[in-house]
Amino acid sequence: LDQAMVAYMLSLPSEAYLSELAEMVDVEAIHFSRTAVRTALARELRDDFLRIYGAYDHQQAYTATADAIAVRSLKNVALAYLMLLNDEAVIRACEQQYRASNNMTDVMAALTQLVNSGAALGQQLAEQALADFYQRWQHESLVVNQWLSVQATCSLPGTLTKVKTLQSHAGYDGKNPNKIRSLIASFCNANAINFHADQGAGYQFLADQIIQLNRQNPQIASRLLTPLTKWKKYNPQRQALMKSALERIMAEPELSKDVFEVVSKSLA
Repeated sequence: LDQAMVAYMLSLPSEAYLSELAEMVDVEAIHFSRTAVRTALARELRDDFLRIYGAYDHQQAYTATADAIAVRSLKNVALAYLMLLNDEAVIRACEQQYRASNNMTDVMAALTQLVNSGAALGQQLAEQALADFYQRWQHESLVVNQWLSVQATCSLPGTLTKVKTLQSHAGYDGKNPNKIRSLIASFCNANAINFHADQGAGYQFLADQIIQLNRQNPQIASRLLTPLTKWKKYNPQRQALMKSALERIMAEPELSKDVFEVVSKSLA
């Protein structure tokens, strides 16, 4: 089969897609069930994934042909599955891919897997890789945006704390819409297991950001509201917490027209 097709077939539906299909979103069930399926596939197909990954020539010159893109895609899908097994040799290979790759696709694929690794070694190497990546690319704003997003979308516990810390990092600018989208929007829209955790801490965090941005960039503030406007799709406890965050925004004096329109319609 075409390798791009194989890579696509091996990629499970995203959590966001599964959430759209659900009448009531069960955040934990979707996240942990999907992870369990991926882990089961990783165990059963371990030898196949190792063969696919081992057959790839990491030293070959980068090309942007359809065939080369397909091979890289399948190889990185195999790596993503293998990294779920917390095998030291695979984690080392992933770190080597990050260090030695000659293209950003492979670098980001490896960095993403290290950041999301549940193994202590993976986390140790992730910290080193993140520091190295920023040091290398700190003067390339678009690349730094990717660096922010990969951390904001980490599914491991404690990501909200990490996001708050990154707001004070030199690579982040709270007045730059692209930086806001890369960090805040990525966390709230693409990291359901953390955004919806901790008794509504993510909702309060987003409300804080919207209230602040309401004064400096109402358009961005109104677009950031999207995750909270879907409150009716969650269980009663989450509904109450999300609605409370919306009501706190609504009570803000001098609310911009952009934000008021979205919040008022959501609460109606």
